[in-house]
Amino acid sequence: MKSYNEILSDVTKTAIKIPQSDYLDAGKYRIFDQGKEYSVGFSNDEQGVVTDYPYIIFGDHTRVVKYVDEPCYIGADGVKLLKVINKDFDPRYVYYNILAKPIESQGYARHFKFLKEIQFTEKSFSEQQKIAAELDKIQSAIDNKKQQLSLLDEAVKSEFVEMFGENPVESGKWKVETLGEIGKVSMCKRILREQTTPEGDIPFYKIGTFGKKADAYISKELYNEFKSRYSYPKKGSILISASGTIGRAVVFDGEPAYFQDSNIVWIDNDETKVLNSFLQFWYGTNPWKITQGGTISRLYNSNISEANVIIPPLEVQQSFAAFVQQIDKSKFVLQQQ
Repeated sequence: MKSYNEILSDVTKTAIKIPQSDYLDAGKYRIFDQGKEYSVGFSNDEQGVVTDYPYIIFGDHTRVVKYVDEPCYIGADGVKLLKVINKDFDPRYVYYNILAKPIESQGYARHFKFLKEIQFTEKSFSEQQKIAAELDKIQSAIDNKKQQLSLLDEAVKSEFVEMFGENPVESGKWKVETLGEIGKVSMCKRILREQTTPEGDIPFYKIGTFGKKADAYISKELYNEFKSRYSYPKKGSILISASGTIGRAVVFDGEPAYFQDSNIVWIDNDETKVLNSFLQFWYGTNPWKITQGGTISRLYNSNISEANVIIPPLEVQQSFAAFVQQIDKSKFVLQQQ
């Protein structure tokens, strides 16, 4: 086994920032952002381009790990560029070793503590290349499915624009209210750390496990008490992440679960006015103004309640929801594949 320090050198690349408005749809160099798995645009500007490739890009505040084998532009701070310095190790083999580790269980990879703990298994160079080649084929198939998923997401966005317009709030065609007018911003009662256990009856979702597998639990007795006495989402309610990945929306499936107060909230809306399925997509348009506090963005109740939402007739909302439902069925098949 070889340690991180024996395999990799790390360089924090301070890129010359390119304003997003200057991103090109096509160009000489791809721009990678630490929060995205794929390039976010292109640039023809050679200043700041990374040429000493291959590199492994590792995000400071994200879980993105990316292998880059071409001149590219790193368009975000907080990115560690890892270069394989041990000639006995194939770079792609090292990349897949990092990719295979359960990063989510470590929380965000701040200060790269996660990387420092990785041990790399020694194999012959030819065996490493063979393993990497097989994984390349699998990764290529995965990327293909992800691109198909991306196209389906674009189809939903196009249908939304077709039905409601480019700027639906400003068009004057639809009734507009604030989210606070259609329902109260609600959250679960605060759960203290000492009230949770690594295993138990009821999953407790924190912002780091929101939409994923819970790593903390509360007792059934506490769940029943808090559910009966305090705010609790209805089945179908759209839960919103107020920190971390701001504005991420997850449909509550009604299964017994509890959610971290203030970090995971929902609008207690009346579906005779606005359908949950419509709200879920609307949240994806980022209708709120995010308050910046230091380096961490947070969505406060006021940001949510003051955000505008259009109120199309229910039959129009239902028509859009039916289209999205068909797309979701196709996405489910791709995700399973």
